[in-house]
Amino acid sequence: MDSGATLASTQSFLTQAQALGGNSGLLWMWIVADLLLAAVAAGMPLLLIRAARRRPDLPLSQMTIPLGIFGAAGALALLCHVWNVWHTQYGLEIALQILTAAAGLGTLISLFRALPALLALPSAADLQKARDSTAQTARELETFTASVSHDLRSPLSSIAGQAGLLEIALGEQVTDDQRRRLNRIQISVKQMSELIESLLMLSRISRANLHVENVDLSALAQDVAQDLQQHDPQRRTQIEIQPGMTVLGDRKLLATLMSNLLSNAWKFTSLNEAARIEVGATPGPELTTLHVRDNGLGFDMSQEEKLFKPFQKLHGNELSGSGIGLAMVKRIIERHGGRAWARGKINEGSEFYCSLPAHPRSAQPQQSSH
Repeated sequence: MDSGATLASTQSFLTQAQALGGNSGLLWMWIVADLLLAAVAAGMPLLLIRAARRRPDLPLSQMTIPLGIFGAAGALALLCHVWNVWHTQYGLEIALQILTAAAGLGTLISLFRALPALLALPSAADLQKARDSTAQTARELETFTASVSHDLRSPLSSIAGQAGLLEIALGEQVTDDQRRRLNRIQISVKQMSELIESLLMLSRISRANLHVENVDLSALAQDVAQDLQQHDPQRRTQIEIQPGMTVLGDRKLLATLMSNLLSNAWKFTSLNEAARIEVGATPGPELTTLHVRDNGLGFDMSQEEKLFKPFQKLHGNELSGSGIGLAMVKRIIERHGGRAWARGKINEGSEFYCSLPAHPRSAQPQQSSH
């Protein structure tokens, strides 16, 4: 009988149970070990697939197919080995082992190709060094910003004072053109001062410690709305504020958040005789989504990315402002571990959204006791 016929005919083969001579203890240890190895072989590809989906930037996807075949074939070979405790399907078991070996070789080649990219990943020490360097750069930038802002205020005050003295010195001889030019100087100095103050506020937001507590956003919004109406009593603007809006965060920063969002809506509805502003929130299991809607000028959605960047004005100089308020909003939300986005349409209003997690990630290490 040739070798092929010998392999096909398994009637004369002994089962594993027969080969072990009926030693049930050893037999069951063998079975349990094979079943555990089969579970491991099947689980490894699943973990790799999950890792590849969560980190598409890593060179893991090229290993998923060969490792998947390797794991499946290996698990089947081990299960077949368990089957042959009582049967003699050795031909099938050998075929599965050959397939497992081929897939293992493919996995080894894929891993060898991905190894340089994996070894190039920064270590924990490298990441800590980068974090320390970034923190040092941030501190130096904050110091520089504070120093420059302080140094700029002195000459600005001098310019404003000299312009005022010049107007007094000219007295009745001042012409309308000269008075207009002096007023332009005063206005420019005021705008520059506001811009410096805005830069300082943005810098403070980035480095301020967060004191986390339950914050009543409805009360904060009511305070801001009253201030806006007191500063501009001639306006008739309908402001609707949802009651009972409560989130977890830093009260001072969230007050700044509400002030900037409502001031932005107030400003861009100033040309609308039937201005309307709506403030509300949608609670969720993990986060609360705050929204501020208005029926003002709106904006083109193609320019959405510019909204939350400093000094970006989508409507030019037709409306006053430093162009930094929404940048503060974004920075405050990021400090709380959330995100900010907007929707709008030209001349049909805007909708600004801010998500605040129930337990802000970045705030937890800096919580203060109350």
